[in-house]
Amino acid sequence: MDPRRLNYFLAVATHSRMAKAADALGVAQPTLSQQIRALEQDLGTVLFNRTPQGMQLTETGHALREHAQRLMVQTEAARTAIAELEGGMSGTLRVGIIHTYSTAFLPTMIAGFGQKYPGVRLNVEVGNALDVERRILSGHLDLAIAFDPPQHPELGADRLFEERLVLVRAKTRERSAQQSIPLASLRGQPLALLKTTFSTRRILDESLPEGMTLDIRVEMDAVEALIELARSGGLPTILADRSLTGRRDLEMLPIGPPWIRRSGAILWDAHRYQTVASRAFMRIASETTRSMRSPGS
Repeated sequence: MDPRRLNYFLAVATHSRMAKAADALGVAQPTLSQQIRALEQDLGTVLFNRTPQGMQLTETGHALREHAQRLMVQTEAARTAIAELEGGMSGTLRVGIIHTYSTAFLPTMIAGFGQKYPGVRLNVEVGNALDVERRILSGHLDLAIAFDPPQHPELGADRLFEERLVLVRAKTRERSAQQSIPLASLRGQPLALLKTTFSTRRILDESLPEGMTLDIRVEMDAVEALIELARSGGLPTILADRSLTGRRDLEMLPIGPPWIRRSGAILWDAHRYQTVASRAFMRIASETTRSMRSPGS
């Protein structure tokens, strides 16, 4: 299958209009239309419905789009691999990280990577776990730090650490005798929690015994805001202990036993060539998380 035609196809699928796609590609609109018709004839199917609203993908068009995107990503990876043989480490590395870990690990990783590999530019995106997984598979990210196991089996995963969910509240002057808190003791405790779009919240909800509900007064999607609310003596929250690495101004009580655990990992597309820069960042990530002890350890 002609990669150029696939590139034209993806442009039309993105812009939904022949004129806009042709302008983006820098080709004449009749040329683009001819190439799309030739691709449809080659495949023996209709890829677009021509409507007043523009070019709408058919069912087979949607199927081709997914495979075409992967092929384009792999083609670019092949070019990168060849370029690496010709020269040193350079270019841009695109890294995703979930909100929970963005302040705990990322600054140290970026500093360590930048010192060792100043020729590589880092482009970092923060999102939820499902978002960063999808962006790896679509080719928009090279790596991401999220959870193991990933939700998509096409992703490779290298486990970096394990962590526990903890009750986070303001630290008092008198040292608490409590070393942990049973899950049942949270019944009736007013809490501020992450929204259910976050893995931390879903793991907590799935751990609740049948019939147990939590007294949730506030839900939000900002980890730092929840931490500040707890630190200032407001509502306690529940987070993973690794996201609080280095915080000495909070009291953190592991919930259990049994502990509510999850694993952090670095993820990548298992079917895509990993550049020298990607592999270097993986090593930095492993070294960074290994050297930073969990608050509860």
